Amino acid sequence: MKLGQYTIIAFFVLITAGLSVYSWVGHFDESENNSAEKSSEPVKNKDSDESYFKVVDYYLLDGGKPFLQLEASELTISAQNTVVIGFNPNGVIYRRNQKGLEEEPIFFSAKNSRGLMTNKELFLEDTVDVKVGTSNLKSDKMNIYNGGKHMEATGNVKTTSFDAKTNDRLSITSDFAVYRPEQEFFEYQKNVRGQVQRARQYEENVTFTTDLLTLSAPESLVEMKGNVAFKKGNLDASSNKGTVFLENYNKKLKYYSLSDDVRLQETLTMDGKPLVRKAFAEKLEGFISEKRVVLTGLPKVFQGRDVIKGNRIIIRENIETVEVDDANTNITLEREKEKL
Repeated sequence: MKLGQYTIIAFFVLITAGLSVYSWVGHFDESENNSAEKSSEPVKNKDSDESYFKVVDYYLLDGGKPFLQLEASELTISAQNTVVIGFNPNGVIYRRNQKGLEEEPIFFSAKNSRGLMTNKELFLEDTVDVKVGTSNLKSDKMNIYNGGKHMEATGNVKTTSFDAKTNDRLSITSDFAVYRPEQEFFEYQKNVRGQVQRARQYEENVTFTTDLLTLSAPESLVEMKGNVAFKKGNLDASSNKGTVFLENYNKKLKYYSLSDDVRLQETLTMDGKPLVRKAFAEKLEGFISEKRVVLTGLPKVFQGRDVIKGNRIIIRENIETVEVDDANTNITLEREKEKL
C-alpha cells in the first residue's frame, strides 16, 4: 500500500475517534454557557434526547459570568440543555443584584435535584441543606426560583441565622418557609417554634411559638401572628399578635410587644414560697433592660389573693410590687374570705 493511502486511512480514524468523543462531551463544549469536567465515561443514553454522566462537575454561565456550579454522582442533561437532573448534588448558585453586583452565593446539597435552566429554577429534595451568608436552612424540599431571588422550603423546616446587629442566634422551625435573600426576609408558616439565643451566656434566651412569623434581618425585627406564645425566664405570655425588637435587648426601649387578648403568668418565690401572678390586658410591652412589663387596655392583675385593676399597670419581674402609673386609676384589692 502506498504512503498516501496510509495517510488517508489514519486521517479517517482520527476523525472517527473525534466524533465519538464529541458524542458525549461536545454537548457542553458547543454551548458558550456550559461545561462539564471530571466525568467518568458516560453510561449509554436512555434515549437520544438526553445525556447521562457519572461523577461529574457541571457549570453554567449567564452572560459570561458564573451562575451555577454543580457536582453530582450522577447527572442527566436534556439535549437542549434546559433540564438538568442530579443525584447527590452539591453546588453553588452565584447571585447578583439588579445592578449586577455579586451577593452572597447560595451553597446547597441534597439527595436529588432538578434544574430548569431556562427559568433559572432549581428543585431540591431529601435532606436538603442550604447556606446563604450567616443563615443555614434545612428541609425535606427546597424550591429556588429566579436565580436565587426567591426560595421556598417545605417539610421539617429548620433555620439558623445570626443577627448582624446583636449577634443573636435565631433558631426557627416550621412546616413551611419562604426566604428572599436579597431582602434578607424570612416568612414561616404552620407550627412555628423559635428561640433567640443571646451571645452572652448569662443573658436570658427567649422562646416563642406562633402560626405565622416573619423575620426582617435589616430591621432586626420579628413579627408573629396567630396563637402567639412567648416565654422568657419565669414569665409566660400569650396573645394573637407579637413583635420582638432584637436590637433593643439592652436599651431602655421595648424589646417585645404583645397585643390582642394578652394573657401573662409569672411564678415568683416570696419568703421561700411560690407565688403565681396572672395578668390580662389588650397590650403588653416588655423592657428587658429594666425587667419591666407594662400592661395597657383594661389591664387586670391577679397576684395571690389580690386583684389589681387600672388603666396602666407596671410589673417588675421577680418582684411582688405592682405599680399603677396613672392618677385616675381605680385600684381594687380583693381578698378571699377565710374558709371556716
